Amino acid sequence: MQHVAVTIRDFQPEDYPAIVEIENLSYPEHPATVEERRFEDETFDRKTYAWRRYVAVEPSTRTIIGEADYNHLPWAFDPARFGIWIAVHPQWRRRGIGSLLYEKAIADLRTRGATQLRTWTQETQFDSVGWLRRRGFGELHRAWESRLDARAFDMEWDSPAGIEIVTLSEELTKDPECLKELYEMDCELALDVPRPDPFTRGPFETWREWVVNSPRSLPDAFFIAKSGGRYVGQSDLGRSEQLPQVLYTGFTGVRREFRGRGIAMALKLRAVDYAERHGYREIRTWNSTLNAPMLGINVKLGFVKQPAWITLGKDLTET
Repeated sequence: MQHVAVTIRDFQPEDYPAIVEIENLSYPEHPATVEERRFEDETFDRKTYAWRRYVAVEPSTRTIIGEADYNHLPWAFDPARFGIWIAVHPQWRRRGIGSLLYEKAIADLRTRGATQLRTWTQETQFDSVGWLRRRGFGELHRAWESRLDARAFDMEWDSPAGIEIVTLSEELTKDPECLKELYEMDCELALDVPRPDPFTRGPFETWREWVVNSPRSLPDAFFIAKSGGRYVGQSDLGRSEQLPQVLYTGFTGVRREFRGRGIAMALKLRAVDYAERHGYREIRTWNSTLNAPMLGINVKLGFVKQPAWITLGKDLTET
């Protein structure tokens, strides 16, 4: 490994194009745009949660060649638990840059009292998995990525008896305050999703921005199941600015007392019908490998499993 001298400094807004390029080169099948990344950062509640990003700069050209960021996890919050992400431009890897960024972030995190770290990578990213394991990270959880060819889909959909399926666009037209009820249901449903750390309620304001104002938002593809006027389930789709023919499933769930009636399947069918009618080529989704009911629905619909994504963790009290 040939080491190289770099400067590590705090991230600045003008660095967005460079870090987005690095991230897209690292995971080219899931590219983002500057606008999407900026939205994520600007909606993060930094008054309540810690957030910081560094960049590695090659001194002679002042080119950004790596990044590291860490933050609290609002939806699995513990003041001593942080998510951490490190990426280096492919042309500059194996020169110790990732290690420098990691050591800088770890030193900072220790001053904040961090005891637990979480990070994520795809199982086929063998170099990344090995790099993390050598630094003491162990596997905590896996989630399948699955994809559906919406163009070849030919199932019919219908609502189960006593259930009405509407869109968020329709509900917002009738009552802009509906988001509060929807948020409460979302938080209730999230409690039953298999995950490596306990679910916690993040800020309503952040959730609302993601649902309505994100570059990925599609309120007319956010489907809600209602029973007697009460929200009982949801399945939502989001778009990708870099992949205009692809939709992503956000979250699908049904209240416990309404499960077993085919509501989740009806919601998913409605979502696929939307994709097909609007000319999208593909739907992508993620599901915990422990979530057998939802995985079963996806298999019935024709989703094809892709390489899994791994959540890895490290206990800082052990080193």
